Amino acid sequence: DSLQEYSRKSDCFRRVAGNIKVRCSALEMDEDERVAAAISMTLCELATAKHLSPPLECTLFSSENTPLYSQGHGDTQGKCVEALSRSAQFWSSYSGYLREVPQLCFSFRRWHDIDTARDIYSTITQEKIALLRYLSQRQRTEYAHMSAWESHLSVLPFLVVFLSRVHACNRVYRISRLLCRSFQPGWTLMLRVPSIAY
Repeated sequence: DSLQEYSRKSDCFRRVAGNIKVRCSALEMDEDERVAAAISMTLCELATAKHLSPPLECTLFSSENTPLYSQGHGDTQGKCVEALSRSAQFWSSYSGYLREVPQLCFSFRRWHDIDTARDIYSTITQEKIALLRYLSQRQRTEYAHMSAWESHLSVLPFLVVFLSRVHACNRVYRISRLLCRSFQPGWTLMLRVPSIAY
């Protein structure tokens, strides 16, 4: 993979690759942007060679503070490319990097899409976990309420029996009182009649 390959290269390559990543949208539309990126990568390769020196026309592009492309560097860029074309080795490196820049951008987009997909998946997963926890908690609450109702309902038959007995006792008590009241005058009369002596 191109990204893994550049992650193992020198700081120069990693710096240029980072600039390409930031400028990918412009690199897809602007040929000058791709040329500047290929020049910078070619100079990074030449910097690692012991017996090769970059053309003087390309000195401006070897600076770490120089952006990949600037409107004011158009002429300088053309002179640098012309100087690279005079060496078969330089031109081969430059041409290869010029073809590789779009592939790098594709790799960057792919990794960005993967990261975005991972973020979306992580967010959805967290939301699902939160929903499951909420549903589980609600189920436990409903189960507790149902248990409480069942406990109350289990007492209801005993309460009905108790109330029935209380009602029956009240009826017996009222009947008893009525009977006592109905017999009370008779008993009083009998008590007043004198006994007959034989």
